[in-house]
Amino acid sequence: MNHTEEEIRERYRKAIESSLQKAPVRTGERIYLTDLWAVTSIPEEIIIEILSSCEVKLPEEVRCIVDDRRKKKRVLYGEKESNEQSGNTKQPRIRKVQGEDS
Repeated sequence: MNHTEEEIRERYRKAIESSLQKAPVRTGERIYLTDLWAVTSIPEEIIIEILSSCEVKLPEEVRCIVDDRRKKKRVLYGEKESNEQSGNTKQPRIRKVQGEDS
């Protein structure tokens, strides 16, 4: 049985969303990429690809998914961290972040 790329991507998305419920939540309401890999066994590069191309629902207690493979961690998906305190009481906007490796 041949599956379309869209069907495969959707299966990965569902697996990642399921693993978000099982992965440990780190300090700062983060989930690490390596923890998702350990829970799912999906290669890290595929997890990154799915996070950059699909809308993934984060659990309430999670702000972002972080690539922790290097010394300088970067947000892969979710609320971009900032040093500003805006005082805004609205729900933070969740967005995909790519290529922030400066």
